Amino acid sequence: MLRFSLFGFPVSVHWLFWVTCGLIGGGLGATTRDQIIALAMFIAAAFVSILIHELGHAFLMRKYGARASIMLYAMGGLAAPDRWFSRGQSIVVSLAGPLVQIAIGVLVLMLVRNLQVESLFLRVFVSEFIQVSVFWALLNLVPIYPLDGGQVLNSALGPGQTKITFTVSVVAAVLMSCFFLVLFGTNGIIGVLMFGMLAFENVQRLRGERPNSMLNPQQ
Repeated sequence: MLRFSLFGFPVSVHWLFWVTCGLIGGGLGATTRDQIIALAMFIAAAFVSILIHELGHAFLMRKYGARASIMLYAMGGLAAPDRWFSRGQSIVVSLAGPLVQIAIGVLVLMLVRNLQVESLFLRVFVSEFIQVSVFWALLNLVPIYPLDGGQVLNSALGPGQTKITFTVSVVAAVLMSCFFLVLFGTNGIIGVLMFGMLAFENVQRLRGERPNSMLNPQQ
């Protein structure tokens, strides 16, 4: 496992993060030199973008007096604080990650429009970075627990309404699986599987179980 510190936050990168990014980036079909380089640029772009996302959470946690650590794991990442927050603070913390990620992605898009990027590899990296920053952040805002959108919904409803959160999560996850299947066909199989797993995890939560989420190893 890769470990380092950034802005005072301890960061861990699980090996499943690299594997998952490789699969999403088309690693199974990358055979030529250009395809392998494009895959490497995608993985690098995903790493930077998702790390920015988690830093957005972590800096808000620090602002509210918590110490945070970051872990990039499987389909995404996790910024873990050492204390609880109020409902309002929890909502702001949950929104900070995807909103910062989108803002940086849009900023990079605006910058590259006015610049001539000569390097093919850099152009690929920037293109993938923008797509990951905007598309993945928007997916994170879908109200599916434990995605950020699900965390916002759970905080807004309050601790006594978790069954509503999990029910909404199941419905939203099933709809997202259908969306990926209809829009992308076999090319969207990873999205179908990811949201299918999220639906199953929330069914387990409705039953009173505590599944070990693929997106959050602490749950």
